[in-house]
Amino acid sequence: MTQNILDVPFWKVALRFSISFLFLLTLFLTGVAYFKAESYRVFADAIDASIASGEWISVVLSKVAIGIVYGIAMAYFSRNKAKKLQGLN
Repeated sequence: MTQNILDVPFWKVALRFSISFLFLLTLFLTGVAYFKAESYRVFADAIDASIASGEWISVVLSKVAIGIVYGIAMAYFSRNKAKKLQGLN
């Protein structure tokens, strides 16, 4: 069953966009960091050092903030486009 984007609450649409974006961003950045390290051991050591120093908190918070902004923007623009296509705007 296909559901119109206008029938779904705004926050749910934004949440879906945010989660999708964060998942893809995490996969991409993890892959880049892994290949940049050139070795699993170096990669694992970098993760351990980041956790031990608490640096990971600021990194995660910045990525979540970016994801939230992206989700809200995409939900807003997608809903506006759907309204225009349906002639509601």
